[in-house]
Amino acid sequence: MNRAEWDLHAAKFESMVCDIVTDETGSQMPRFVASACRSRKNLELVDLGCGVGSFVKKFGHRFEKITGIDFAPRIVARAKKRCGEMPNATWLAMDVCKSADVLGRVADLSVCLNVITSPREAKRDALWATLAAVTKPAGHALVVVPSMESQLMVNKLGASADKIKAGGLVSRDGVWQKFYERDELISTVSEKGFDITRIAKVYYPWSVDGLRKPRGSKQLPWDWGFLAQRAA
Repeated sequence: MNRAEWDLHAAKFESMVCDIVTDETGSQMPRFVASACRSRKNLELVDLGCGVGSFVKKFGHRFEKITGIDFAPRIVARAKKRCGEMPNATWLAMDVCKSADVLGRVADLSVCLNVITSPREAKRDALWATLAAVTKPAGHALVVVPSMESQLMVNKLGASADKIKAGGLVSRDGVWQKFYERDELISTVSEKGFDITRIAKVYYPWSVDGLRKPRGSKQLPWDWGFLAQRAA
């Protein structure tokens, strides 16, 4: 999706996009944040692909300095307005992949939620590299990505007929996205210089994907969420 198209979602972002911070059902995000911030002070947060600022609004009070980045100016303007009570936050409308050149390695916690999903491998590699480049040595990264295991479950239950092709690509509403298997994700993160310290299924309601819960099913779809620490 290009910048102009993303900007069009600004007014209706919450109803059109899976905002995992507000949509999750199992309270995994607070657990991730607590683990990253345990017994640490004067922390700096960088939110790569901040959307309308949901993560900053919910958890920003834990950080002394905050930078939120998204490439759509209207989306960033909404984030700034929603988080107006946080004067320690800076908001940048720019290409996330160029943010490391501007910020440097400053993040005690870098956050990237359902952003590294491009069907193009080169784009994904650039985003993973940016995540590593803005995170301090021994700092943490909190990442959420779509789960291929969840998508296979959804298809098996007949709740979706989304197309899947080689390389973990899924067509949802006519848009191809990268989905990750658990072992693939662990391998990818390790290659980027991180060690995963916590990984979990981040569940969300069926309705978030525009799906009706299959009769008799007790399962929910999920994303993979993980907290990783950068090598010292």
